[in-house]
Amino acid sequence: MAVNLERLKELAKPRNERAQRRFQEWMESAWLTYSQDIALALHYYMRVNEMTQRELADKMDVSPVYVGKLLKGNENLTLETICKIESVLGEKLLCVVKPYEKAQIIQLVQPYQASPDVEFSPVYSKSLKAKNRCQHSNVRLCAYC
Repeated sequence: MAVNLERLKELAKPRNERAQRRFQEWMESAWLTYSQDIALALHYYMRVNEMTQRELADKMDVSPVYVGKLLKGNENLTLETICKIESVLGEKLLCVVKPYEKAQIIQLVQPYQASPDVEFSPVYSKSLKAKNRCQHSNVRLCAYC
């Protein structure tokens, strides 16, 4: 059997730039880091609870082969899978920032001073007194925007 050296050289040539770039992007992808962190969490959970892959698969309602893929840390997980893992672990793995729920600190400049003959509703009067108390004690009010 003769060896075709030309064919062998073509097969053994280095990767093209596009393939190298795709490999580098894959290595630097954020989901891969998250997947590896989740895999470490699963390994820890299994070790602490003396659990096998099959038992974990039964709890997550997935196949043991899929649990093996998860434990390697190379699997691009869906939100459904992450939720299954969180329910099994009993802890949150990912946190979503909700900027619409963040408290912003508002510094009161001057409390409203009404003349004695002005009458306010009881609700507004209470809030006005509370704001004045906070202003005088140099406490900042937190409000959701």
